[in-house]
Amino acid sequence: MRILVVYPRAVPEIEIFFNDLKQAGHEIVYWVGEHSGEKNTPKGAIFHDHYDAWDGKSAEVFKNVTFPPASSELVERLYRTESVVLSMMDKHYDSAPVNERKHIYYSMLSYWSGVLDMLKPDAVVFAIVPHTVYNYILYELARLRGLFTPCFEDTYVASRLLFYKNFWEGSEELRDALGRASDAKLSDLSGDLAAYLKRFKETEAQPAYMAQQKRLGAGWGLFRHRVRIARAGLLSGRTFVLAWRFFKRLFVRNLAHEYRGVVSAPDMSRPYVYFPLNMQPERSTSPQGGVFQDQILVAETVAASLPDGWMLVIKEHPSQWWLRGKTRYSSARYRGYYQRLARIPNTVLVDTFTNTFELTRGARAVAVVTGTPGWEAILRSIPVIVFGYPWYRDCPGTLRVENVDECRVALARIESGGLKLTTDGVIAFLKALDAVSVRAFIHDLIGQTEHMSEAESFRNIALKLNTELRANT
Repeated sequence: MRILVVYPRAVPEIEIFFNDLKQAGHEIVYWVGEHSGEKNTPKGAIFHDHYDAWDGKSAEVFKNVTFPPASSELVERLYRTESVVLSMMDKHYDSAPVNERKHIYYSMLSYWSGVLDMLKPDAVVFAIVPHTVYNYILYELARLRGLFTPCFEDTYVASRLLFYKNFWEGSEELRDALGRASDAKLSDLSGDLAAYLKRFKETEAQPAYMAQQKRLGAGWGLFRHRVRIARAGLLSGRTFVLAWRFFKRLFVRNLAHEYRGVVSAPDMSRPYVYFPLNMQPERSTSPQGGVFQDQILVAETVAASLPDGWMLVIKEHPSQWWLRGKTRYSSARYRGYYQRLARIPNTVLVDTFTNTFELTRGARAVAVVTGTPGWEAILRSIPVIVFGYPWYRDCPGTLRVENVDECRVALARIESGGLKLTTDGVIAFLKALDAVSVRAFIHDLIGQTEHMSEAESFRNIALKLNTELRANT
């Protein structure tokens, strides 16, 4: 097979991945990687830096090539893609107005259509669910042409990846394995999964990435960030300008002021649905939220579906302020965003540092687009209303909905006690996950916490890919 690979890692071990694919008879014709790893480009393949691609820049070999503009027919066939991309551009293109975003999108359609026409790959392989504008456009263009578009997703469960032929549809093999694992017992789980279940079910353990984000965006991490800015200001001679901007922000209304103005203490004696917001912009909502990347739409849908006497409790994701411009307004959290949420009937916003585990334990249900809080609820036998496409969408206890009618039915079922959750469903799901998942990681933080080497991870990913590529030849 002729393969176009989108795998932006610069580590030398990626050569293991490329070599295993080549030894299986595949030809890598194009690689989107990182400049610092360009020396690892397979012989004969075109190299394209991930950040250049994100900026809409061509690979060097196509620098002087002009591809035909996207046709109106192609644009119309990909209207859903355009809708997702315009929201996805909140990251990297945050300040661009909508018409500029649309033209960037059309330009990328032109480029990647031209690349596919010229190279004629049989498959386009993605390391992870595509979510950085150019790779999502490439993904949908390849699917439109009927090309094989495999990708993986980190589950953050003991270094296990899920393989997708189509991430919108999820894992077929996981659903099949779940049917065979219905009578699984705790003793049937591998040791690391049994330990994982015990740790995350019985304690308030957070995933490794949350601890990392807190280190970067709060406390000493925030202090070091500000020291780096001050040092850069001194070196550039812009100290006064940066200091003035910093002190000016202290007296200008920002996200934190707006949020504090709408939070209140809910009446916890009332039954409630807990809705923890996803950090944005990020893959968890765009593309994996679909239209429900608009989390206000999620809140409105849940609120309109609540049984009598119930309320909706919303909490902002702490990383939204740690990592996304601190408390500045943005396209993802624009002026008036929290006020819109607060105006929704039967809705209460709580402080960002309210204990999320306590809110989960007291909830009759947890509503999510995607994200870890939904999985944490399932581990605690709390029903989950899912609006997006998370990796755990097929786990017993999840109810996926797309509108008010479906959400109302789901909540009525929960209210009546018609949805009884036990640990048995989670055990069966973990047993199925163990049977079909790949022992590997995309995010190197997982490799560090699970003591897995890059070499082992790449070998396992290549082994799975070769199996699937052979099956789709």
